[in-house]
Amino acid sequence: MIFVIFPAYNEERVIRPTLLALANAMRGREAEYRAVLVDDGSRDRTVAEAEAAVAESGRRLPLTLLRHEVNSGLGAGLRTGIYWCLDQAADADVIVTLDADNTHPPALIPALVARLEGGYDLAIASRYRAGAAVRGVPAYRRALSDVGRLVFQALCPIPGVRDYTCCFRAYRVPILRRARIAYGDQLCTARGFEAVMDLLLRLRPLGVRVTEMGFELDYGDRVGQSKMKVLQTIRTTLGLLARRRLEHWGKDSPRAVRARLALAEPAASPSGSAAAR
Repeated sequence: MIFVIFPAYNEERVIRPTLLALANAMRGREAEYRAVLVDDGSRDRTVAEAEAAVAESGRRLPLTLLRHEVNSGLGAGLRTGIYWCLDQAADADVIVTLDADNTHPPALIPALVARLEGGYDLAIASRYRAGAAVRGVPAYRRALSDVGRLVFQALCPIPGVRDYTCCFRAYRVPILRRARIAYGDQLCTARGFEAVMDLLLRLRPLGVRVTEMGFELDYGDRVGQSKMKVLQTIRTTLGLLARRRLEHWGKDSPRAVRARLALAEPAASPSGSAAAR
């Protein structure tokens, strides 16, 4: 089973085509996936438009709706969706995250999931691999991503990762189960767009095995303006980076995380212990 999580806040103008794109991409494979929409306290018609997408698909779109009564931020949306999926999933299943604004093409989900077959825990749709292209993205946003990539690679390197900020990812269930055990409700606490980076950094002490594939990011048909507050995002991202870097040598070092996992999973398999190196 592939669980596809869409964290959404006031996305009434784009959520219907986004979900319909997923339904079209997975046509004939309805039993193999489930869309999970996490509505983070939207004040518009996001939920109504999502339900309209189900009706328009002829009920072929398997959709679960999770709701926050108040807006709690992207990190909370990701955590709610991931933890709900983990409660339903088998270890052989995959959890995919992507933006709800129709800029990440759901048609790539099967190929992204297939990349996990090489023994990887995580596959990332990357703007920094062969075959990648970026269209319609404002220059300042591209510059932020480029600089952010270099800073994260220098200070918090993760083998196989070039794109730290793209939310379009496929995770094997076991790596997220172990992260949930290791961090509990602290798995992804950032409110803003830095939550995407935070989730990745939390997997670093677990020895996450990552692969990337290039994809085309096209903002040309994007509806509405980005919700990102640039200066605030820069400030909170730098604070997050400093905090996680310090924690990696302290309370969240690989050794400390292994110890927490050992206490929570006294019967952990040798393969699970090895993956935490």
